[in-house]
Amino acid sequence: MAASDVQTGPSVISMINEDHRQFKLLWDEYNGPNMNGEMKQKLGWSLIRAIAMHSAAEEEVMYPEIRKRLGSEAADHLLGDDGHQAIKKLLFEANYMSVEKNGEAAYTAKLSEAMKVLYHHIEDEETRTWPHFESLPGVDADLLSHLGRKFDAAKHHAVTRPHPWAPNKPPLNVLANTMTAPLDGALDMWRFGGNPPRYY
Repeated sequence: MAASDVQTGPSVISMINEDHRQFKLLWDEYNGPNMNGEMKQKLGWSLIRAIAMHSAAEEEVMYPEIRKRLGSEAADHLLGDDGHQAIKKLLFEANYMSVEKNGEAAYTAKLSEAMKVLYHHIEDEETRTWPHFESLPGVDADLLSHLGRKFDAAKHHAVTRPHPWAPNKPPLNVLANTMTAPLDGALDMWRFGGNPPRYY
């Protein structure tokens, strides 16, 4: 077996798209039958956590590659007010709401607003950005696997709550994530009764 074969792993794009699928499954479950307010609250927190981790890892690993190979306009579009920034702002608001305090309808409405933006962002990535990226010279299975390993590693020090005012470009975002993640983790231990869900 060649050395390059040993290093081969999942493509970063397949990993990102699998995260997208998991978000949709959680949201479908949230909107499913027989869900009470307490169950929706826990699922809402789980969604916020998963999306925050995913976004942080994308911003550390994938978007710098987009900037390098497709240009700043493409990267800034994904990061901006139609993408991550909008999602973070809405999830930040949802993160400080609760079913008990604000009512189930208001909480669900805020999450719905965020998920609408997220679904549009997912479609943008999966139908336009990723196919374009994969078609570029030099983008091969080895690179995608290498980025996949970096994406997985980034989740291990990723923030677990949305921070819309934090840096979203390297190197400052890596430093901010590494410093902020322990505080997020401590808050999540309280929120999830000592057992926060894992997404890596």
